[in-house]
Amino acid sequence: MKAIILSCPTLRGELLTALTAHNADIPVHFMPYELHGDIKYLHEYVQKMIDSFANVDRIYICTTGCGGGTIGLKATTAELVLPRTRDCLDILLSGDDLKRDDRRNLRGIYYTASWMDFSKNSEIDVEKLIAKRGQEEAEAFLRKLYNGFKDFYVIDTGCYDVEEVRTYLAPLMKILGTDIKEVKGEYKILHKMVTHQIDQDFVVVPKGECVQAGSFMPNK
Repeated sequence: MKAIILSCPTLRGELLTALTAHNADIPVHFMPYELHGDIKYLHEYVQKMIDSFANVDRIYICTTGCGGGTIGLKATTAELVLPRTRDCLDILLSGDDLKRDDRRNLRGIYYTASWMDFSKNSEIDVEKLIAKRGQEEAEAFLRKLYNGFKDFYVIDTGCYDVEEVRTYLAPLMKILGTDIKEVKGEYKILHKMVTHQIDQDFVVVPKGECVQAGSFMPNK
């Protein structure tokens, strides 16, 4: 079977680690970070990528639910296979079976090295905000932005330096008056994917059909 993977760049370290661990030879295309900010753009970009392939039997799409951006994607050139997850965080936190292993705190905010890099380049980076608005206004903005969120986590997948992420987040945690917890990320669904172990944790869309709404919440 000839397959290809379209992946969110936030999964780069874990996906490459899984491929190496299983000596899997599946080509990977990492999509632009900008897709996170525009669901319509995400949908259009991924569909164009799907339409562009030839002589491929299966396309793995690792943007998953992602705010509904994958709903309606059509399998024009090959079978589509997507993890049955809400977003990349579910993928990183996944264990052996999504039906009985949903570790996600939906009121929590999670970070990895990739999300740290994304944050550094965003408008809500603490240093950027302080430089632009001054200390007092920046702190007031951040407290309002994160109002209602008390739980912050760093996902230790073993693919990056957790302490580097903790150090980066320390100023934000100080402003918010909280701390960051550490959770284990096994990203088991990526290991299944690169070894073609397609089970109930995946959405399979036959060629000619479309991704349906309601596909990505883990079944309980």
